Amino acid sequence: MAEIIYNGKTYTRNNSKWIDRDYMVVHETLQRELNQLYLKTLDLSSYSLKDLISEGDKFKESYTYDYAIAFYEKAVELCDEETLKYILPRITSCYRHEKRPKKAIELFSYAKGKHGKDFITPVLLTSVAAAYCDLKEYENALRCCRWAYKHFGGDFDPNLSNVFERIKKESGLE
Repeated sequence: MAEIIYNGKTYTRNNSKWIDRDYMVVHETLQRELNQLYLKTLDLSSYSLKDLISEGDKFKESYTYDYAIAFYEKAVELCDEETLKYILPRITSCYRHEKRPKKAIELFSYAKGKHGKDFITPVLLTSVAAAYCDLKEYENALRCCRWAYKHFGGDFDPNLSNVFERIKKESGLE
C-alpha cells in the first residue's frame, strides 16, 4: 500500500482512495493533491500492461481523470487489439470528464479507421455519443446511440438510455 506524508499527516492509499490514520476517506480535493504527489513518485515505463490499466482505473475511481488518462494512454501504446477494446471506453470517459470530448471522438475515429467497425463496442459508442452531446452534435450522438442499441440486441442499458434521454431533452430530436 502506498503511503504519503502530507502536511505532517500520514495518508494511505486503499485501492483507489486515500484514507487518513482513522481510516476515513479524505475529501476529493485532498484526493487530487495526494494523487498528484503519488504520481510524481512513479515511473510509468516500469508498469506492466495489467498494472497500467489497474492504476488508471484507480485514478478514474478517485476522480483524477487526467492521471487516469496518463496510465491509459501508456497502456494503449503497449496493448493488443482485444485489450484496446476495453480501454477505449474508459479513456474516452476520462476525456469527457476533463472537458475534452473532441479527443474522445478523435480516438474513436482513429480506432474505427484502423481496426474497422467490428472493433467498435456498444460501450464505446455510448461514451462517444455522450461526447457528441457535449459538443451539441445531436445528430451524430443519435447515430451512435442507434448503432450501440443495435449491437446490444435491443437489450436495456441504463447508460445508453441516459444518453438517449439527454439527446431528447437537449435537442428535441427523436
